[in-house]
Amino acid sequence: MKKILLGLFLGLTALSFSAPSFVNTRQIERKNYNIVLDEEAALVYFGILGKNREVIVTYFYNGISAKAVSRLLEREIIDKLGVKFQGNFENSRYYISKYYDSSERKYIYHIVGKKSKTNDCYISIAYLTPENLNDKQMVRDANTLLNDAESNLRG
Repeated sequence: MKKILLGLFLGLTALSFSAPSFVNTRQIERKNYNIVLDEEAALVYFGILGKNREVIVTYFYNGISAKAVSRLLEREIIDKLGVKFQGNFENSRYYISKYYDSSERKYIYHIVGKKSKTNDCYISIAYLTPENLNDKQMVRDANTLLNDAESNLRG
């Protein structure tokens, strides 16, 4: 978890601290998530979901596309952490890349929503779990996590 958060900070540069009005930061905090980065181009928060599962959610805005978000975290952050790529999956709603971190003994599912209810805002979710999810479980969890992240957007 610490490596992932460190990677996020290294991959993103702090510009200014102000979440856009379409992100409901009070709701994020009410859900017991911790906002760890609030800058001009992104807002990042994380939370512990229980059973050794964690989630890191990033809202990217200001003109970056869903595909660019997916590639950004693949190349610039995840690969630098020394995790092993396990495969990817795509449907009409999101992209998912799967990695395994042998030092933490966790799978990392990187989920990027393709569309957003708010223009020019794309959601990236790093879901860390000790479970090697099958396709059905992966889709169920991705939908749940993306629904939760989208519920924090006003649109």
